[in-house]
Amino acid sequence: MSDFVRLALALAILGALRWCFLPHGRLPRFRVKYTQLRLLLRLHPGRGHATAVELHSRWGRLAALRRSRRSRRSLPAWQRLTHPDQHSLLLGRAHYDHRLRIPVEEHCLIMAPPRTGKTGLLAKLILHYPGPVVSTTTKADVFELTSGIRARRGPIDVFNPQNIGGVPSTFRWNPIDGCEDEAVAIRRADGFANAVSLSGTEDSSFWSSKASSYLRASFHAAALAGAEMRVVVAWALGNAADAEDILAQAGKVQWALELGELHGEAERTAATIKMVLSRALAFMTDPKLMQSVLPADDQAEFDIPAFLRQQGTLYFIAESEHDDSPVAPLFAAMAGEIHHVAAQLGQTAPAGRLDPPLLMALDEIVQTCPVALPTWLADSGGKGIQLIPVAHGEAQLRTRWQHDGAQVVLDTCGVKIWLPGISDIATLKMASELCGQAALRERGQHHHSRHDVVTPDMIRQLPAGHALIVRGGYSPVIARLGVAWKDRAYKAARRHGTAIAALVPAPTTQAARTGTPAARPVWPEAPLRRTDHEDPDTVGAGAASTDHPWS
Repeated sequence: MSDFVRLALALAILGALRWCFLPHGRLPRFRVKYTQLRLLLRLHPGRGHATAVELHSRWGRLAALRRSRRSRRSLPAWQRLTHPDQHSLLLGRAHYDHRLRIPVEEHCLIMAPPRTGKTGLLAKLILHYPGPVVSTTTKADVFELTSGIRARRGPIDVFNPQNIGGVPSTFRWNPIDGCEDEAVAIRRADGFANAVSLSGTEDSSFWSSKASSYLRASFHAAALAGAEMRVVVAWALGNAADAEDILAQAGKVQWALELGELHGEAERTAATIKMVLSRALAFMTDPKLMQSVLPADDQAEFDIPAFLRQQGTLYFIAESEHDDSPVAPLFAAMAGEIHHVAAQLGQTAPAGRLDPPLLMALDEIVQTCPVALPTWLADSGGKGIQLIPVAHGEAQLRTRWQHDGAQVVLDTCGVKIWLPGISDIATLKMASELCGQAALRERGQHHHSRHDVVTPDMIRQLPAGHALIVRGGYSPVIARLGVAWKDRAYKAARRHGTAIAALVPAPTTQAARTGTPAARPVWPEAPLRRTDHEDPDTVGAGAASTDHPWS
């Protein structure tokens, strides 16, 4: 080999290495395709993105360890050092295969359209979370992907009144239970009333607060009389004279007067308030859904403190055919109760926060569990509660919590993740502006000018399985996200037929009336059938469903 050939080969190798590891400052002609190529090769995307040093110092294992003493004070230093999953979440891998970890005290907002892999990411985070988990979803896929592994850590419970995916509920929740305490009645009523979407209605907060006032009085009166939800519905939508008498005899004169206002209000005002009440209690018109809130003699109530202590996993599953699921108010009220109990237990703990922390993975939060998210995000992290809400875009957040509420959600979520395929222009522009600008030189120019680090079309056209991540004041990162079906523990559980936890369904209403224990079949009856090489976008997760789409 001649010296010229050796020199040319050496220069070619140096040029390739420079292209791989030292992104130049020239603006590519086909920027989207250029970025896609570098991401698929697991190379640095370009100027303005986090460098390898930043990934180590801000996203790495040691960075998470530095903050773990505050979030997991119960763990000794050696355990926090050797087991990073006990105090941080692994989101995925950035360029050069660097792992991205975030502490369990940081909230994470995921924006993704349907069928872009958000379920796989959520399930991956749930699989190895170090504490109790509350998961909301519109399909049974998260349960199928995580329940078997989570059962090794603590008890598995499901609240699925609509029987989505054939997964039975393991308990029934009576919202009246505990409402002898006025504070509990107020909390439950707020959960029901505020979950009703009043978008487009003038003074929506007034109607919600009025509906909450009537519901709290009805809940309290029903608890004092030992009544159930069917009586509350009759009072809320019909004649509440009996409830007024119960409250007056119990010395709750003010609450009795508030309940009586519904009859003295102007006709139009009373009709609007009853409309809110009827929507909040709409699930009671379906006998199957109504059964989920009727008390059973042979079943204890869901014990929230025990659920948190035992690091259990609770799956809320509901289907939404329209804007909201009919059980959304019920889910919001129960999720609010869990959040309140967790916050109270955390404040009495030695570290001043729940340890191990609680994860609330709120997929399709707007449709299935519209809780007071802006308020929760403000202080939940310091109480040992981590929130991961999922929305389709900024517009969906504004639809539920108005402009100011949506902005609060964006401001208080320290980690924001955008998956490809987003078509909301406002969301894409916001993400692009948050990433900032970098100095790049255009072709034919000898000087640098400022250009967006990531343009809206680059975000929309990210390769499948990738996402743009912005965290606090750090440089943006584009990463390959983790998915549950590629997790080693899940694959092993699937091979052994233990990927889906066995459940004991809640007793039926007939069993509750007769006192005879109901038949207690175990679900599921067959292990998973999907193989490693099958496409998760077209193959179902369980044997009972062969056409189930991954979202």
